[in-house]
Amino acid sequence: MTKGKVSNAQIQQLQTENERLQRVIDRLKGLTQKYRSAEVVQKALFRISELAASAREMDNFYRSLHEIIGELMYARNFYISLYDAKDETVDFVYFVDEVDQDTLFEQVPIDQLSKGLTGYVLRKGQSLRCPPEVYQRLIEQGEIEGLGAEHKDWLGVPLKHGEATIGIMVVQSYNEDVRYDSADEDLLMFVSQHVVNALERLKQRDLMQSEIEHQTAELRHVNESLMSEITIRERAEQQTSVLFAISELTNTSDDMGAFYRQLHRQIGKLIHADNFYVALLSDDKKFIHFPYHVDETGNKAEKRRVGKGLTEYVIKKREPAFIDSGKRQQLLKTNEIELGFGGMKLAKQWLGSPLMMNGQVFGVIAVQTYDGEFLYQSDDLELLNFVSQHVAVAIDRKRSAEEIQRVNQFLEKKVAERTEELVSEIERRKKTESNLFHAAHHDNLTGLPNRILFNERLKQAVTHKRRHPEHHFAVLFVDLDRFKNINDTLGHSAGDEFLLEVSKRIGSCVRDNDMVARLGGDEFVILLDTITSIEDAKDVAKRIIQQMNEPFQLNGQEHYSGASIGIAECLEKTDSAERLLRDADAAMYQAKGMGRGRYVLFDDSMHESLVDSVRKETALRHAKVEQDFAVNYQPIMQIDTGEVRGIEARIEWQDPRYSFDSSELLPLAERTGLIVKLDRYALKTACQWVANKGLPQDVLLHVNLSVRHLLKTSHLNELVNIVLDNGVKPEQVALEFDETSLVQDGRRVLASLRRLSEFGFTLAIDNFGSGSGPLQFLYNFPFSILKLDHHYIARLGSNSRAQAMLKHIVTLCHELDIQVYADGLETEGQKQDVEEQGVVIGQGSYINANYEVELKKDDGSNFVCA
Repeated sequence: MTKGKVSNAQIQQLQTENERLQRVIDRLKGLTQKYRSAEVVQKALFRISELAASAREMDNFYRSLHEIIGELMYARNFYISLYDAKDETVDFVYFVDEVDQDTLFEQVPIDQLSKGLTGYVLRKGQSLRCPPEVYQRLIEQGEIEGLGAEHKDWLGVPLKHGEATIGIMVVQSYNEDVRYDSADEDLLMFVSQHVVNALERLKQRDLMQSEIEHQTAELRHVNESLMSEITIRERAEQQTSVLFAISELTNTSDDMGAFYRQLHRQIGKLIHADNFYVALLSDDKKFIHFPYHVDETGNKAEKRRVGKGLTEYVIKKREPAFIDSGKRQQLLKTNEIELGFGGMKLAKQWLGSPLMMNGQVFGVIAVQTYDGEFLYQSDDLELLNFVSQHVAVAIDRKRSAEEIQRVNQFLEKKVAERTEELVSEIERRKKTESNLFHAAHHDNLTGLPNRILFNERLKQAVTHKRRHPEHHFAVLFVDLDRFKNINDTLGHSAGDEFLLEVSKRIGSCVRDNDMVARLGGDEFVILLDTITSIEDAKDVAKRIIQQMNEPFQLNGQEHYSGASIGIAECLEKTDSAERLLRDADAAMYQAKGMGRGRYVLFDDSMHESLVDSVRKETALRHAKVEQDFAVNYQPIMQIDTGEVRGIEARIEWQDPRYSFDSSELLPLAERTGLIVKLDRYALKTACQWVANKGLPQDVLLHVNLSVRHLLKTSHLNELVNIVLDNGVKPEQVALEFDETSLVQDGRRVLASLRRLSEFGFTLAIDNFGSGSGPLQFLYNFPFSILKLDHHYIARLGSNSRAQAMLKHIVTLCHELDIQVYADGLETEGQKQDVEEQGVVIGQGSYINANYEVELKKDDGSNFVCA
């Protein structure tokens, strides 16, 4: 190669190097442009953040945001819309368009936009560049419909908060030379997140501002309430001060004139009272006089007869009155008032309130105004009425004080003469106090100590026992038999006569140092003080029972009662009066349950029985009728022929923890309220049993029911429905009701029994003789069967009176076509006793053990009671 010349290789190398440098320069220019664009974007985002922090109104924020985006891309046509998912509306919060510039958007339902580009982006949640060819493709695909002016290019990005699309930001072009590319889409998408953040900050700021305004309003309200309360309290304090001053006037004023002047001054502190007067009625209520009257017109009110003035109007109405010219004219037209008192100037407003003591009006206080310079309000009338109550008391006290002063002056002259009378009066008062004490601690009818005095005496005995353990005493609780029947049948007068005789008989059975008290009704208690042993208490109980068994002469006829007595002995120093009364009461109920006419001594086993009864009651309340109960059947036989006359269904509680029969179960079910449900279950089960067994027509199914079924029509209808629904005829069923329960609501019970009889049921009165055995049940009630109580039957062998009574009952029932059954036959002797009195149908353990129960069904096959 010649020196001074450049070879082709060198030239090629130089060209390659130039191209490489050019590429580096181009890349550097690209990076420089990218960095400048990034800087521009960064500055724009920073301005958006500042805008969100500084903007006071959303409209200003949106306009400034539009300007910033316009610096980044073509944005002459720009809008922002926000989606409310709750109301399903789209709010175009900012809209600028050179074509649709007259379009005014408000909140638009999303359904109207669902087929437009805005709805499309909201629905998809993705950005969309939509030049005309994309626009037509979306229309052809059915994604959108043509809405609004036709654009040359359209770019929309969603505004997203988390996963939710909360709006859309759109720029569009109507110029062929202006198109959007992916860089514009990325930039607008990038800006959208910052716009969302800015919107959230503005929203939070607005919420905070709203909360601040709310709190400020609440504070203002609280402040106003406090100021109002302060005003009310200040007014109340002033009212209290005035009322206190009024009450003190009776002590501080020298005479009534000074009293009224000071009263006027105090009332003037609360109400405008330049014109004020006090009017009082005379004792005979025929005249009105004015002990105090102040009036700016100079008029003087004189004493006058009661007429038809405003004062008399208030006295007549017995309530405060607010009278203005309109009200006055109305009262004049209705002739309730008249004008006729010396041509006095009429007041524009008049307020009057009655002065009352012990419900009687004795006067009026009034204020009035003659011109419009000062007008009263309704509150003033309320205040005057409130003050008038205290004024009435003050006036009455002042008048009474003056009257007392006059009386004292008179008494000072009569002290000597009245000394002996006062001594006598003191004695009478002592006697009255003694009588009052006696009345408060004794029964009004019998004169015996009552519960209060007995408890005091019993507590003293318990206290004495603690100091002297060797001293014994006992409490007897006495309950009379058949008292309610005597009281209901013969009347309260005969009942009182009966109780007086009872108190005398019991008193004759105890010592003078013992106490007999009546607790109420037919309950008596006795405190046997200082006894040698419990045998002394038993002897007293025997004497009382014997006395109670003697006939009582009431209304010229003999009546019989009896007594059940519970005895509780104080054995330990830890005993209490409450415990002794409770135990004696429990023992008395035990005696009644054992057949009455006896006494029972309380012991530990009885206490355990009470506890066990409570446990049983609790268990019964939790029992399930369909699962825990069963029905068994007992035959009713003709004891002279062995013929089966009936089958009685008896319910049984199948709880392995407890063992007792229906005589204990049914009263317990009555107390717990379960009896109606149990009765329905027993009746339903028995009817199903009869339907399956095919009971012979001449044999009745007996079911014992509570009288509660007779007290409600719905209960009665349910009984009938149970029988009919299970395919049993009412003529096959005998319904039994306990004698002692039939006295409840006699008219309703009688009506219900008659209705059951009309349906075809046979009716039986159960446990006859356990209570009073009133004969009206036989005369008036539609019973066809009478079942004797098993306790009554047990007494037949040793009680001639019981035998005679049964004989008469059998004769009477025979004449009334009523069959007599013996319930609870337990021995051969009892069977013979009832047969001797003409009773040939019975049931009980003796019948079950000695009679074979075998019936023939209608088809001739054997029927066995199981």
